[in-house]
Amino acid sequence: MKKGFTSNVIARHKVARQSRSGFTLMELLVYMAIVGIIVVVAGQAFSNSTKFRVRTQNMLKAAQVAENVGTYFKSDVAQLGAKSSKEVSGASATSDNFYVSEDSKIYMHPADVDDPTNVDSSSYEVTHNKDNHQGFDEFKFRRVRYNSNGSYNAVEEITWSVTNKVLSRSCRTLDEGKGKDECPTNSPYTVEIADHVERFVVTPATPNTAVNAVLILPSTNESEKTFRLIPRFGEENFSFLTVTPSGLATSVNLKGFAPNYDFSANAPKLDQKKANQVFLTRNTTDGAWNEQCKQVSLEPDVEYEISFSMPYSEDASRMFVPGRDHMSVGFRYAADGNKPASLDDFLFFPPTINGASTGERSMRFTVPDAIENVCLAFTFASYSPVVANGTINIKDVALKKIPSANYRFQKNEVIPIGDKKNVKAMLLNLTIEVGGETGVDSLIIPVPSNGPRD
Repeated sequence: MKKGFTSNVIARHKVARQSRSGFTLMELLVYMAIVGIIVVVAGQAFSNSTKFRVRTQNMLKAAQVAENVGTYFKSDVAQLGAKSSKEVSGASATSDNFYVSEDSKIYMHPADVDDPTNVDSSSYEVTHNKDNHQGFDEFKFRRVRYNSNGSYNAVEEITWSVTNKVLSRSCRTLDEGKGKDECPTNSPYTVEIADHVERFVVTPATPNTAVNAVLILPSTNESEKTFRLIPRFGEENFSFLTVTPSGLATSVNLKGFAPNYDFSANAPKLDQKKANQVFLTRNTTDGAWNEQCKQVSLEPDVEYEISFSMPYSEDASRMFVPGRDHMSVGFRYAADGNKPASLDDFLFFPPTINGASTGERSMRFTVPDAIENVCLAFTFASYSPVVANGTINIKDVALKKIPSANYRFQKNEVIPIGDKKNVKAMLLNLTIEVGGETGVDSLIIPVPSNGPRD
């Protein structure tokens, strides 16, 4: 009995030890749940990482494709309107000559006997929103093609266009010239440049030479140089100022400036703000300054220049103190006399030493937004003891539009056909999609050869 009992006890202990060395069903379920969560989290993290990597690669690829296409377009279009070539007349001739015999084929529409206004001496055409697809232009241009020696080869016409979001470049030869025909003379040879194009817009720069009259003030007529200066007084802190002559002239004297100086205290009245102001006009009738001044409107992003002269004179004006006394030129609204917020006045001072300065003044500026109905004004405030007793001479006042190297691009602007020849730059806006990501390229391409035989 005791022996059997002992054997049974030992067996039960062995079974208990075996049962304690395993897992319960609940423990297995918990472990499986934890492992499942880890797998899901790790899988999601891996998926997100993969998506981010793919998206980044697509972004980089889209940007690279757009940049490559832009670079090719720029190098291609930069030769728009090219005409000059090296033509040798003898074995030792090396000079570059202006090739003219096929000029007529480089221009889009060089002659129209029925309608001279239809003459197009430019070398390009832009068709906006081709096939009624917003954001897709067709850009066509002409140029001379050269051989390896720089001599005339042919005149070719190049066209960039988008069809079904595929950007293509085609070329055809307008004049077979002297060399190998690289482009067909009949149907154009077309090559696909890029697909998934979302935007291809070419904008010609607004011609600086489109300005018929560079001179704006005192008149748009270059032959009319005379002007009047009308004083503003009787309002706010402005005092009367004597202007001689009172009529039209190219040179005007100003005197009788209001002083801001306390002679008893021998110190300037810094809290006093008496001033003088005169406005430019060509009107010969009398009236208030805002009824007589010559009103102009300033266009955004156009370079302007105010110019005038102040000859040296042996009088009290030489005692002008920069930083204390005030002389400036600028614009005021005719409606209320206030200064435009986006355009400050330009400070100047008279010549103080004979021969040290010619007295010529020139100030250039642009404005970010249009400023309408303003008048050119000179403003003076005297704080030195004797400068107010001086005479200021102002002559040859002018406001001009200045041709600038800064190109302006106006969206949807229609450039008159007769002025297309003066376009000297193109703006390309390009967007290409790769895997849902977009690459954008925007660049300006100077085209100095576009235009007539000048």
